[in-house]
Amino acid sequence: MSMVENEKREINQKVNEGLKRLLELAEAKKYRMEQIFELTRRQSEVLSADQVDKLLEYIDDKQEHIDAIKALDEKFSGIFEGIKDEVNRADFERYNPEGYDLYIKLRASVSQIKDMVEAIYNLEVQNQNRVQEVIQDVKARITSISKGKKGYSAYKQTTPQAGGVFIDQRK
Repeated sequence: MSMVENEKREINQKVNEGLKRLLELAEAKKYRMEQIFELTRRQSEVLSADQVDKLLEYIDDKQEHIDAIKALDEKFSGIFEGIKDEVNRADFERYNPEGYDLYIKLRASVSQIKDMVEAIYNLEVQNQNRVQEVIQDVKARITSISKGKKGYSAYKQTTPQAGGVFIDQRK
């Protein structure tokens, strides 16, 4: 085997290993995104039932997944930077067929993740609208309570003593 062929084989092997690792990271991210979607769906349910404690719990759980996704994205970017020149070559499919197949799978996985992000976003928008409705309802209740307190205090006012007052003027 010539030196050039050996070098090409090593490059292909490095690229393929990188693509396999990227696929693993993408699958891990997809799993996290599915978890976020499920938690967002649950948030919709508890918003309808006015269960604030559960809502806060789901928000904390989502944050854990978001932090994990951030770490996965950092790893993904680092690996992709190392192989992007090879996978973006015009002759990549012919030059590295195994790597090209892995790259196609990776692109499909990334596309699924993008679809999941869009679904989560749409659900979040619905949840935000529901939160605004709940806030408006609470404001209306508070206003009603304040008016009730004012009315109650008007009836409970203590009036100054209206009866006569005896003043002793003896010295």
